[in-house]
Amino acid sequence: MSILRCIDRRFETGEIFVKWDESEDEDWLLLIYIKNNSPDEGIVIEDKTNPEKNVSHEFKNNEIFKASDMMVDSLTQLIGRKRSKAD
Repeated sequence: MSILRCIDRRFETGEIFVKWDESEDEDWLLLIYIKNNSPDEGIVIEDKTNPEKNVSHEFKNNEIFKASDMMVDSLTQLIGRKRSKAD
């Protein structure tokens, strides 16, 4: 299994994304950005870790731990699916 890479492009594009190391940048798994470029509106996390269900989550600024938990859960489930296929 490939490693996961976190790409920080906050200063260039205002985005942070997580992808498989060998994947093209456009094939990200999680994409994080500030909603409407306004920190007061919170953050958006687009989740493509499950190919059957792409979802978008919005979080307020004070929900950083909730956002973190969601990302960890999504990536853990993805890794679990990959490992199950390998067995």
